[in-house]
Amino acid sequence: MSELPIPGLRASLDRASAGTYAAVFGPLDLAGIVPLGKGADRRVFQHPHVPSLLVKVIDVQAHAAYLGRRRYRRWYRRYQREGSYRGYISELAEYVTTFGGRAGHPWRLPVARVLGLAQTSAGLGLLVEKIAADDGGTAPTLAQVVAAEGFDAALRRRLDEFFDTLIEAHVVLNDISPRNIAVGRNAEGVQGLYLIDGFGVKQAIPLYSWSKALNGRHIRLRYAELRVKLDHLAADGKVQAALGSAPGGAMPPGGRMPAEPARRER
Repeated sequence: MSELPIPGLRASLDRASAGTYAAVFGPLDLAGIVPLGKGADRRVFQHPHVPSLLVKVIDVQAHAAYLGRRRYRRWYRRYQREGSYRGYISELAEYVTTFGGRAGHPWRLPVARVLGLAQTSAGLGLLVEKIAADDGGTAPTLAQVVAAEGFDAALRRRLDEFFDTLIEAHVVLNDISPRNIAVGRNAEGVQGLYLIDGFGVKQAIPLYSWSKALNGRHIRLRYAELRVKLDHLAADGKVQAALGSAPGGAMPPGGRMPAEPARRER
């Protein structure tokens, strides 16, 4: 078997399925597994066989309800064969575009890796790298960390470096949110900030994909807005702490962070 992109994956395959890919790519039975996160029309599960992987699946009924409230999107989606899985294609396309030319080089970009697609009992699933907390659970988001611990100079520097790296690599972002950035360890145990969602081309005319300069300008503008939001979030956390109650999204006493909901499927 050739080298696999996620550390520990080969060993998990050997233990779970005598060296076949069925334990990773399905069909995976997600029945009875509590989602780690639930958004407007996505759910995120722990992979049932590989600790370093998560499975993102579409909540088809929720997605249909979303389209029901948007007449124009409902109309043009009728002509898209991929249906509710359109977002998978955007993410996979961005992943291939950004990382396809990096073959043979060590992984250095602060992005959760995408392994592929799998059949599941809840529909087609997207397999992604799990960014973990020190206890092995899902890592907290940037929003949770700032609400609980504040937005100090050290975290600001790390966030500056994070976005500088994404801009230099020409990663196209469509949702620059503190809920789409995890603070934890990747599958290799490297601590850092990691983009876990919100990437891929969304625009009908993909200007940010065509132009690295325009993409960088767009990200810097949105990052400036994000810093203002994080300052407010940190201030709210201090107020809640002074009042003796945990801020929204803050870490509970045990230190384990609740999962953030996945973003809405496009």
